[in-house]
This record gives sequence, C-alpha cells and structure tokens, in this order.
Amino acid sequence: MAGEPEALILFVEDDDVLAAVVLELLAPLGEVRWSPTAEEAIALLPSRPWDLLLSDIDLPGVNGHEMVRRTKAAQPDVATLILSGHASFDQAVEAIRAGADDYLTKPVEPARLVAKVRELVEVTRERRAQGRERVLAVGAHPDDVEIGVGGILLRHAAAGHDVALLTLTGGEQGGEAGVRAAESRHAAELLGARLFHTDLSDTSVSDGGTTIGVIKRVIDEIRPTTVYTHTARDVHQDHRNVHHATLVAARGIPRIYCYQAPSTTVEFKPSRFVSIDPHLERKLEVIRAFASQTAVRSYLDEDLMRSTARYWSRFTQARYVEPLEVVREADAPDPSSPPATPEREVADAR
Repeated sequence: MAGEPEALILFVEDDDVLAAVVLELLAPLGEVRWSPTAEEAIALLPSRPWDLLLSDIDLPGVNGHEMVRRTKAAQPDVATLILSGHASFDQAVEAIRAGADDYLTKPVEPARLVAKVRELVEVTRERRAQGRERVLAVGAHPDDVEIGVGGILLRHAAAGHDVALLTLTGGEQGGEAGVRAAESRHAAELLGARLFHTDLSDTSVSDGGTTIGVIKRVIDEIRPTTVYTHTARDVHQDHRNVHHATLVAARGIPRIYCYQAPSTTVEFKPSRFVSIDPHLERKLEVIRAFASQTAVRSYLDEDLMRSTARYWSRFTQARYVEPLEVVREADAPDPSSPPATPEREVADAR
C-alpha cells in the first residue's frame, strides 16, 4: 500500500497450503499474521491494533463466526472478512449477523481478494479516524507510567487508540540517565506508544510554570482526549508536583485519571478499576525493559506486581486490575475501552 502505513492483518486458516498462497498474495500490503486455529488467533487479539481479520468459517474448535464475534468484542472498529468453501446464502447471512463486514466464497480470484482486503483495511482506518481516542500518560520518572497504567495503555493500543507517554525527568537520581532513556524507548515500543522524554531535574520537579509549560506543549501537539497522571496522595515530591502541574496544563481535557505508584500512600482512593486480564503478561514484559531498575527495586518484583493487580480485582469480576482515581470524566464512563464494547470490564466501586 504505497504511501500508506502497512496494514496489520490477522489471518485464520487451518489449511496450511491455502494459507501459504494467501500469505504470499497479501505480503505486499503489510504484516500478515497467520494462525491455524481461532484459539491461537484470539490469544493474539490484544497484542496489536489490527486493521483486518481474515478468517475461514470451518475451523477446528472455535469457528469463524465466533472468531468474528471475539474480534468485534476486543476491537470493535476492526473490519472482518469471512472466507467459506460453501456458496450458501444462509452461511453469508450468518456471517453478517456475527459481525462480519463481508463474505467471499472459495475459490476466490486473487485480484478480488486483494481488492477486498484493501477496501476493508480502509474501512477500519476510517472508523478509527472518526472517533479516535488520543491518550497521554504523564510521569515524573522512567517507569512511573508503565507501573501505574501499563496494562491500561496496552488496552488503549489494542483498541487502536493513539497512545503517548510524557516522562519529565531522566531519573538520574536512580541510575545513569542515558541507560534509563534507552530503557524508556524500549518500553514505549513494547507499549505501541509515542514517547516524549524531557530533562527536568530528578527530585526537583516543581508544580510551577516550567513543568506546566512542558506538559502543555505536549498536550497542544497531540490534543489528548484522556490524560493519566500521578495522584497527589504520594510521598514523592516529584509525583505530587507533576499531579498539580498536569491538572493545570490539562484543564481543558475531558477525562483525567490518577494512577498508583510504589510511593503512593494509603490515602489513595480509586473509584475506577480497569481489567487488564489479557494484558498483564505484556505489562510485565514492558517492566522488564527497565533492567537497570528491576535488578535493584523490590517494588518491580513480578510476583509483587501480579499480586497488586490481583488485590485490586476484589472490586470487580476481573482477575487483574489497575486502579484509578477519577479527577474528571466529562463525556465517557469507560476510560480504556472502545465504544460499544459488549461486556463491561470497568466497574465503579460499590
């Protein structure tokens, strides 16, 4: 797709000979990830913001119709194309009812398949552009954001939202700044996020004009619809000051939430609990990117992070959760799910 971003296509087909033909045919369009079973493809759904699901109907185990339903539940904007060896009107109707955007009968002409894939990739992109969520997560130090809302940011990325991180200092009081900057870049890549990394002085971040100005410039550039930042209930002065500066800089943003850090006090009072069940393992991989810190910081122990996420699930039906304080929630009840998600995974405290 010359001049356009490469497409991300999830392809489900149990016939490996046919799969090889289709993979070669679609390779010029972008990245095509093939799975021989729906179960394997379902596990891949949270990993990328897919542009298209291309699936056979007759699969072992979970069939193509259910694969479409699962895809729409996870990423509602993604266009879906069903392939079937049955030239049946009833099959086509059932596919459309399951949520498929189109249906082709095998054998399909190569040129027609490529044209249809191109068309549906554009459908996905148009849907996302119409209501695209733009997310900014602000942290004082490298790894703050990733610890607090790493799973939530992965949810946003999987839903096709634009995700950006703003890390305000180099974290030089906790390690070599160059090393920590490289770790931050790696973590941002794993999150599928854009990284803004500035050089305010670690442990000396103010809540005044300089900090507000840095945050405001990033906000003006990316125009976020949702902002995540530190809570004020924190023993670290940088975290408290970043909280206050963010509230000033983001005063026109409709949704603002505060996350938990290792230095957050027991006064932290979340009222929003976001399921990160499909994303916990990837979050732990993101945290491992901060190798200079995981070796010396006990709060980055994976068992502890897993236990913390499990603890907060006591307020929901999820297994693993990230908690948020709500500062403002002007126009949407659900900060990390795309519109029209059929199963609500974010619950208010009862």
